[in-house]
Amino acid sequence: MQIEVVSRYRAKLGEGPLWREETASVLWIDIRGAALVETDPAMGRTSATALTDAPGAVALTDRGVMLAMGQALIVGGNEVARLPPGQPGRFNDGKADPSGRFWIGTANALGRADCALWRYDGAFVPVLTGVTMSNGLGWSPDGRIFYYVDTGTQCLDAFDCGPDGGLTGRRTLLRLPAGHLPDGLSVDSEGRVWLALWGGGCVLCVTPDGRIDRQVTLPVPLVTSCAFGGADLRTLFITTAQGDKAPGPLEGALFAVDVGAQGLPSAGVSLAAPTPSTDRPG
Repeated sequence: MQIEVVSRYRAKLGEGPLWREETASVLWIDIRGAALVETDPAMGRTSATALTDAPGAVALTDRGVMLAMGQALIVGGNEVARLPPGQPGRFNDGKADPSGRFWIGTANALGRADCALWRYDGAFVPVLTGVTMSNGLGWSPDGRIFYYVDTGTQCLDAFDCGPDGGLTGRRTLLRLPAGHLPDGLSVDSEGRVWLALWGGGCVLCVTPDGRIDRQVTLPVPLVTSCAFGGADLRTLFITTAQGDKAPGPLEGALFAVDVGAQGLPSAGVSLAAPTPSTDRPG
């Protein structure tokens, strides 16, 4: 597989890639650099917009681009929602499900299991509690399986996901060795999970039964997330981060690779006429 660098921008902590079909570009964030980044891979152009706070996720909505910053959701510079008072942690990694509900986790110092995974559809509902660092999120092609990473557990987990967004039947698909922290993920059209490994320098392709099908090795150690995009959603875009000590020239770059798989279209968040959920924490 030929791995290409598609942006000259070097993120301090690149995360949350998202294919924006209307502009044929990749939206992604630089958490430590407090920036919203957009890359046109065909033209080789990247723009970075400075933000007032560190972003945790970016999503597309029926009102435009939405950023999760601190504990608030921001669209067009305006706050549209905020977590209930007194919640620990900051937003970290979020995605829309096939029904247009936004799922977003919180993170604190790794090892402190005081955070949560939230679902927003007009109101915030805690779906999972006792979380250490909420990260990768994704759904199977039929929307019936939810894939999730709580980085502190070293695991990629799967749940049965009901049409109302309720989760049951938690099971571990893959447990990672020490030093290889599971991070962001993307699901392809065959239901395989592409999982970024912080400290592992790679993206793993994991089958629905938990088998490692293949590995994409990157020339940097801190691989943070990935998303399919490009023509027919056949390019895997991969975000990375810079290390604390004298980062190499490619650390923090946005990479692209044809992995021989096709992704799923990015779902958008519906902010119009929301229907609050009444589910209790899982």
